[in-house]
Amino acid sequence: MNLVFLPGLLGLTIFISLYDFRHARIPNWVTIPLFIIGLIFNSPHPIGIYVLLGSLWIAWKLGWMGGGDAKLWMALIVTLPSGYQMLWTIPLVFFATGALQLLWRKIRGMPLTGIRSPGAWRTIAYMLVILVQEFHYAY
Repeated sequence: MNLVFLPGLLGLTIFISLYDFRHARIPNWVTIPLFIIGLIFNSPHPIGIYVLLGSLWIAWKLGWMGGGDAKLWMALIVTLPSGYQMLWTIPLVFFATGALQLLWRKIRGMPLTGIRSPGAWRTIAYMLVILVQEFHYAY
């Protein structure tokens, strides 16, 4: 994948994250076209990707994450070619960003659970890991 597409995708995730912070929602006019483009240009994916997509859908249905966040993650996952999917990275990003979010809440004296907060910013960390991987292998 060229080094123009990935920074563009990172820019899109930054835009979506800022939109999510301001409006507390992630618009379908971004996630659904991204998901469809990913399915058209990068299918078929390994079975692990489909299991991951199903897991994100279940997490949304159980209320563990917002619908927009789940759609954004699913769109990014299918948009990136299979060679970029480091399945260990996604749980690592969820854990690390979750720990940062809990630490932030603790420092601010906020309750640790029961608070809905924007989650799109976590995709920025994921895209940064993918970009670092790309630069590592490119140079």
